[in-house]
Formats: sequence, structure tokens, C-alpha cells
Amino acid sequence: MRRRFLTFWVNRREHIGNRLRNGAKNRYFRCPACRAVQAVPIGRGQTKIVCRRCGEIFLRRT
Repeated sequence: MRRRFLTFWVNRREHIGNRLRNGAKNRYFRCPACRAVQAVPIGRGQTKIVCRRCGEIFLRRT
């Protein structure tokens, strides 16, 4: 049991460390029309987002 937990925790700890070092890659926005969640890369300035579900176009700063 202990060995299984330790292998799980080592993998999880590496994943958490990578997220802290590299930072988030995406921001998530909701479509104002249908409320679907859209993922947009961070650091691109103002972007035009096209909803994949309903086709609504909206602008957001990332």
C-alpha cells in the first residue's frame, strides 16, 4: 500500500511542479450566447473567439 501511494505521489508531485514552473497555458471563457467554455492561449493580446457550438464571435483580452 505504501509503495503504491509513493509511486502515485511522486508522479503527482512532478506534475504539480511542472505546472508551477511553466504556468498556465490557456484561459477559459464562456460564450455569451450559449455559455459553452472556450480555451484560448494566454499572451496573445486581444483575440477574436469563435464559439465552436453556436458560431458566436466575441472579443476578449488574453
